Amino acid sequence: METKKIKLTAVEDRPHLTYKALSVLYKYGVGLIWMEVYAYVAYIKLMPVEEHIWELIKKEFENLSEWESIEEIDLFPFEEKNTQMKNVLDLIPHGVTLVNKKGDIKYINNYAAEKIFRCEGKDITGVNIRKYIDYDRFISFLGNVKGKKNIVTERMEIGNQLYQVNLQLIKNEEDVLTGYLISFYDIDKSSVFSRYDNPITFDDIIGESGRMISVISEGKQYSKWDSPVLITGESGTGKELFARAIHNHSNRKNKPFIAINCAAIPDQLLESELFGYEPGTFTGGNKEGKAGIFEVASGGTVFLDEIGEMAPHIQAKLLRVLQERKVRRVGGHKEIPIDARLISATNQNLDEMVRNKEFRLDLLFRINIFNINIPPLRERKEEIPLLFEYFSRMHSERYNKTITGIEQDAMRKLINYNWPGNVREFQNVLERAAALSITKTILAKDIILNYNLTTEDSLVEASLKECIESLEKKMITDSLKSTKSIREAARNLKVTHTLLMNRMKKYGIFKEDLKD
Repeated sequence: METKKIKLTAVEDRPHLTYKALSVLYKYGVGLIWMEVYAYVAYIKLMPVEEHIWELIKKEFENLSEWESIEEIDLFPFEEKNTQMKNVLDLIPHGVTLVNKKGDIKYINNYAAEKIFRCEGKDITGVNIRKYIDYDRFISFLGNVKGKKNIVTERMEIGNQLYQVNLQLIKNEEDVLTGYLISFYDIDKSSVFSRYDNPITFDDIIGESGRMISVISEGKQYSKWDSPVLITGESGTGKELFARAIHNHSNRKNKPFIAINCAAIPDQLLESELFGYEPGTFTGGNKEGKAGIFEVASGGTVFLDEIGEMAPHIQAKLLRVLQERKVRRVGGHKEIPIDARLISATNQNLDEMVRNKEFRLDLLFRINIFNINIPPLRERKEEIPLLFEYFSRMHSERYNKTITGIEQDAMRKLINYNWPGNVREFQNVLERAAALSITKTILAKDIILNYNLTTEDSLVEASLKECIESLEKKMITDSLKSTKSIREAARNLKVTHTLLMNRMKKYGIFKEDLKD
């Protein structure tokens, strides 16, 4: 005897249809395993039934005027849908897991089950994902996602493998949350470049000043084309953020975005990472050779950070690649066509480097078709309250704090500081303040600034007034650090106690913050 799966189709939707069908089954003593009813159709799974009994049941069903047909089926619609989904997921060349709102695994492809979690899919379905990853941390990060984007990305190590893990919301047509899609991408630990299947867009760039609005507008405009973009600006202004936003605003957004820091890699390794190498080129290298990032990023974007640090011979080879749209691997002779857009970034003055023969003029022309210059934070201080709101919310959630605001002196302290480290430094200061704060309001004493970070380099483009103020702040902080009291510091500086107090208030300097 076998279980039966049947589909009953009705002539019209009327009351008591199901009751009459069930009466037939009850008459012959056949039990139900599962049943689902819709308008005009009912799906029923029966307990095992003898064949001759089944024939009698079919005849009675056929005599019911309410039912148009009875049909034996192999799969119910939801089973067919599940099978199709499972087959599609197994075709994806990276780990994919679907979980419900509680974190229970509903679907998982073979790649995730076998290669990442080291088990069979049937054994892990229904298990909570918290057994394998820090699921609650992901969910908490979703609260920090700006705008309509509902995705977060983290790197994590599972077993001995490093993965980029993306978590994305799944909603129905009524915009009701039904679960989450979690994707796992292998990251080659031996590689020095990074691949981002990332969610960063221009909505994630915080800026409401006229200059930032103009720069964001330029970025959106440049994203429409495939010509190279050069992003300039001081360290910490968000050059990579802009590069990723340009990529994700372009028609290449569904292809790889691969970043490499030219300053962090020895010349020989940088050359092989950029252009790849043939088998046997290097002792200890991959026996099959290796594709460079221009090949790996086919259809997507290559981001070269700190391009001003690139050695002259690599500059020459990069120029040839950009001109001919072909790459030749180290140790090879074959030219491989490429289709990758280049975005470069630097905090150096490339014009000055060209004059000093440290950077090729022809390469500068090639990479600088479009130029974006990101203004430093000290030139857009009107955005500091907005940045405070964003980062304080992010870090208070990370440290399980409730930050509701900031006192006036603390905000004045943030606004008066020169921010040589720009937004990166601002974010670090706010993280430290959120972690150390014992109240719901950030106080001036929670804002710990490093006035010694201000260097001559950071003042090159500043006005005379800014330079004088920066020097004055440094002299005041140095004197306060080397003395026991404000009065003594005033005597060392040869100013009155009242004048020094006024200057300290102006610059948001507090004696207690300068203690070692």
